[in-house]
Amino acid sequence: MKKKNKNNKPPTKKPKKSKKICYEEKKFNNNKKIYMKKSLYDNSSQNEESEEEKEENEEKEEEEEYEEFTIKLSMLYFDQCDPKKCTGKKMERLGLLKEIKFSRNYGGILLTPTGKKICSIEDHDIIAKKGICVIDCSWAKFEELHLDLHKIETRSLPFMVAVNPVNFGKAYKLSCVEAFAACLFLGGFEKESRFIMDHFKWGEHFFKVNEELFSKYKGIKSQDELKEIQEKYINDELIRKQKRKENDGFNISDDNDDENKNIEEDDEEKKEKEKGNNDNDNKKDELSKEEKDEEDKEEEEEEEEEEEQIDYELFKNIKIDENDFK
Repeated sequence: MKKKNKNNKPPTKKPKKSKKICYEEKKFNNNKKIYMKKSLYDNSSQNEESEEEKEENEEKEEEEEYEEFTIKLSMLYFDQCDPKKCTGKKMERLGLLKEIKFSRNYGGILLTPTGKKICSIEDHDIIAKKGICVIDCSWAKFEELHLDLHKIETRSLPFMVAVNPVNFGKAYKLSCVEAFAACLFLGGFEKESRFIMDHFKWGEHFFKVNEELFSKYKGIKSQDELKEIQEKYINDELIRKQKRKENDGFNISDDNDDENKNIEEDDEEKKEKEKGNNDNDNKKDELSKEEKDEEDKEEEEEEEEEEEQIDYELFKNIKIDENDFK
């Protein structure tokens, strides 16, 4: 048997290196954990560095380049959505959260549509120690679950607009990852909030669309103040929409009036042209009749002249004698 040449192996495809690494799984001390890259989320590292500092940073260990993602994220999954489109399932595959069973003794923050309070900076310590849990189910069927939530710290989210492909542009229709990101941001974990959203192509748009709301909600502790901001923003948006509709309506009516005027003007021009054409035709008819009459008269005169000429010639040819008159 001939030995296979090692040099004649087919070329292997190298994996594409992403320019931006959102997260990296590493094993330190045989423990699998999630680590965030500091350079992406630390503002201080974005400043210009000297050559010496760059060399020093290159010599540092990998442990110092990455920051561990320590917040415990969990999900109660009730199989009421498409697992392929579920952002919670994708986070589970990436190792960002764990699916758990419902327990009355859960000590973290549970996000529900009927939460006692709105998420705020006051929840910072609870999030850091116990984490956040999301209920992945249809809010229309939430009451059918019959969950005993009396002893659990339930929270609701303020007014926000969804950016996920399923409910794009709809208020309050946040996906699991959007709910986690909003709760983390309001709780004072902005780096972690952006970190989990970076795993989705549309993640950055969530912060851009809700930028004004995040700036207003950020750092506020009072529940009454959060509600006032929410209500004011909703009222302002409704007023803006009404003004847009009114402006669009006026523009449409003006456009229709202009179109109608143009149509009427065109009709009038057509009528005038038709009248002009008819007058021209009548004039032409009258002229043609007069010309015909003149031609007829000329022909008659010519015929008479011809007759006269003929008679004259006849008389010329006749010879008269004086004896004929005797």
